Amino acid sequence: MSTTAEVMAHLASGNARQQDAYHVLQSSGLLDILADYHPYPAGTVPIDIDIPGSDLDLLCYAEDLDVFEAEIHNRIGAVAEFECVRCGDLPDQRPYVTCNLQVGHWPVEIFAQSVPVYRQNAYLHMIVEWRLLQLWGDAGHREIRRLKQAGWKTEPAFASVLGLEGDPYVDMLHLAEMKREDLWNWARSRTSF
Repeated sequence: MSTTAEVMAHLASGNARQQDAYHVLQSSGLLDILADYHPYPAGTVPIDIDIPGSDLDLLCYAEDLDVFEAEIHNRIGAVAEFECVRCGDLPDQRPYVTCNLQVGHWPVEIFAQSVPVYRQNAYLHMIVEWRLLQLWGDAGHREIRRLKQAGWKTEPAFASVLGLEGDPYVDMLHLAEMKREDLWNWARSRTSF
């Protein structure tokens, strides 16, 4: 799932919620509206660990966040429950914009950063989580969903299953640097799936 087209094809042929997400993204025109910003569907829905209330995440690459925010306000600012927030002005964080809106029955979060999507933390987290879920199969999906339904966020749920004790967001980024085979060998030694 390295391209938007691959993720959309995956959603189109996936389970009922994934297919619904595909149709919402297609019919809303969001991907077309965001086309200049290389939108990439990410998060829990593409990797099938979403729970009721999960949102559809769209990652975007915006070299100029001011231009992005103004254009998004202009193009979709009238949509239900629309709100944009600028964050990340801390020394250890790159600035970003998140825009939240409601499209049909789906909450949607658009995340933009002046970093190509394939280098954004949310993308890297999703890719390593997808690799782990491919190794773990249905049992892994069930356990992550169980933790999420108990109130856990996604990265802490994965870190718990793997027995990681540091910052789960940083730890998952370290795992994303591993080659698939090395990750799988390491993960096999930490889980019983």
